[in-house]
Amino acid sequence: MRLIALLTHGQTRQTRYPSIRRRAQTGFTLIELVLVLFIMAIAAVLVGPELTQRFTTADPRRVIVQLRAAMELMRVQAVQSGREEVLVVAPRANIYWHEGGGERVEVAEESGALAARGFFVREEGEVEFRFYPDGTNSGGEVWIEKERKSGVTLYRLALNPLLGTAIISRED
Repeated sequence: MRLIALLTHGQTRQTRYPSIRRRAQTGFTLIELVLVLFIMAIAAVLVGPELTQRFTTADPRRVIVQLRAAMELMRVQAVQSGREEVLVVAPRANIYWHEGGGERVEVAEESGALAARGFFVREEGEVEFRFYPDGTNSGGEVWIEKERKSGVTLYRLALNPLLGTAIISRED
């Protein structure tokens, strides 16, 4: 009887209080932690430059969206003020601006090269996009072309003269 009491008492003790050796096996060893940190460091070295290049290189899509926003603003201003508004695109200088006010927006070389076609072209090759009080515009197109490793990416912004809309499309 005493033997049975000792055995049951011993079992209760073991399940209640795990041994110190068993507790030590549930955590990570220093070697495992160092190995994981080493793998993460290698991954950062391999992926880091690609991420840095992606964030520092200007995006032609962002530039064409900003240009469309500027054109839509010109249309709204023309309708509200009751007078013609003009946005000028200078492909040779890679800039655009609001004629009669506002600063010039320079498109970084990393973003790509601007090209434009419209009905009103100045001697310097600058193209005027006119926005009228009735909501229409002079029509025309603006492109931004960027060379990439996979080829050339072209974003095209087309102005519909009758509807006054500006539509962006991508061509590879």
